Amino acid sequence: MFQLKYFSVFILPLAVLSSIAAAQDQPTENLADLAAGPELRLPSPAAGFALDAATSGTPGSGYVRIAPAPQTVKESPSIRPFRSVAAGFTANSLGASVELATPVSRSFNLRSGVNVFTFDYPFTIDGVNYDARLHLKSSGTMVDWFPLHRGFHISTGILYVKNIVTAGASVGAGQTFVLGSQSYINGVDDPVGGSAMVVFPREVAPMLLLGFGNMIPRSGRHLSFPMELGAAYTGAPVVSVTLKGTACSQQGCQSFAQNQQAQASVQLEVYKLNEDLKRLPVYPIVSMGVAYRF
Repeated sequence: MFQLKYFSVFILPLAVLSSIAAAQDQPTENLADLAAGPELRLPSPAAGFALDAATSGTPGSGYVRIAPAPQTVKESPSIRPFRSVAAGFTANSLGASVELATPVSRSFNLRSGVNVFTFDYPFTIDGVNYDARLHLKSSGTMVDWFPLHRGFHISTGILYVKNIVTAGASVGAGQTFVLGSQSYINGVDDPVGGSAMVVFPREVAPMLLLGFGNMIPRSGRHLSFPMELGAAYTGAPVVSVTLKGTACSQQGCQSFAQNQQAQASVQLEVYKLNEDLKRLPVYPIVSMGVAYRF
């Protein structure tokens, strides 16, 4: 009886304390698994969900919030400087043009082109008929700036100009024409004729253009339709005229090749034409075309 009493007083409390200590030594996750009961399977993040460990209550509340996986943002195709290239064909006031462009950065393109065209343009001034033939030859290099990262652009660059206008000058036999302030009646046996030329004094001209359309669209498109409006500072064109033949005035008939008074009339007419052309120190540029990015 005494031994049973001592067992209940000393041995039984020791057994209880030993059980409590063993329970404290168990891993926390094992206790949580026991408390959770049956195993809980959650959707895998690979199936299109992300598990957010944030809880709606205090830490350890046991709530798990399931959030959609972030969507991938579609980016525009990479534009590599001096590796991406576009070619374009345009019709403009400089002639028919072939252009090449490459990007320098997100906002800038480098562009170069060649313009060539020839056509005839007859006209008449003060009774003298000019059968003009325009030889348009130029090349230019430009930097295109896209301030809004869209189609609108401002372009500046250098234009190398070799535009020349040549013309044959003639007057119908017996017809009246004016040179300077003097009126003449063209001769019949030796009618007046000659040549004229228009040249641009500046072969290297700065230019400024405004336009819409990007030859290398940052959206990834391949086809574009650029158009531009601007001017190149070529200086006022200069006219030169040479006449020969015989014409008559109130002072009698004169040979333009030998008579100084007749030559003075020619020079006065040329002076008047050049004074009028001084109002046009810039060459207007209007351009429309199509381009393809490779």
